[in-house]
Amino acid sequence: MVSLQTSKKLIVVTGPTAVGKTAHAIKLALQFRSPVISADSRQVYKELGIGVAKPDTEQLATVNHYFIDHVSIHDNYNAGRYAKEGRELINELFLTNDTLILCGGTGLYINALLNGLDPLPDRNEILRAELQTIYEKEGLMSLQLRLKNLNASKFESMDINNPQRLMRAIEIEQSPRPEQSYLPAFEHAFETEYVHLNMPREVLYERINQRVDSMVANGLEAEAKGLEHLQHLNALQTVGYSEWWPYFRGEVKRDEVIEKIKQHTRNYAKRQLTWFRHQQ
Repeated sequence: MVSLQTSKKLIVVTGPTAVGKTAHAIKLALQFRSPVISADSRQVYKELGIGVAKPDTEQLATVNHYFIDHVSIHDNYNAGRYAKEGRELINELFLTNDTLILCGGTGLYINALLNGLDPLPDRNEILRAELQTIYEKEGLMSLQLRLKNLNASKFESMDINNPQRLMRAIEIEQSPRPEQSYLPAFEHAFETEYVHLNMPREVLYERINQRVDSMVANGLEAEAKGLEHLQHLNALQTVGYSEWWPYFRGEVKRDEVIEKIKQHTRNYAKRQLTWFRHQQ
């Protein structure tokens, strides 16, 4: 919602992973004495820490953050639930704040929160079994190509290294849509201001490489090992964690895991840049 006749403002800080969104959002939050509302589909989980680059203890203590450590990886959390809870939170926070900071790189969550989300079809067990067979026989690339042919825009905006999310995305594209689901209305008129952070590609990629090295040095392998028994959960079919599973089975070397995490994170950043560019 955009209105020039209101004193309320929502500042949306977006950009690719490792670009510095958290630090910039905290700077704005201190300036406006505002809380930060996270729009990150992985930092929402309590059990994930190092691998999702959550704000550190000092940052969390500096300003109040919402939707960090919000749910368990055992919960079925999605953009629709985030949009509903996010709108309820914004309605509440605007009672006592004139400015709010929304910060994150998950474009689907941001779009769902601000613009609503098309209702999604239920799980299709027959199609899911077919896609699972394709994945087991032909590998991840077959699923990626199938989604790209169905919806190139969605392909560019999501984590295409996550087989479960790929299957769900294909399922959504190939199933009839149900009627529009309910979302709470915004109760306060507000202006939306976007802050799109970016930097030269080579600089961003080097920051990503350095961040992954730092994650590994700070205990990412041990964190992943502690979650290995839960690797079947959708929340763990993601960059920073899924690359470790073959290593724990003795199938690849440790250096290969680290390089794969860097590569997949760079690929994800590239897709984020494409998505935000289309939104602009």
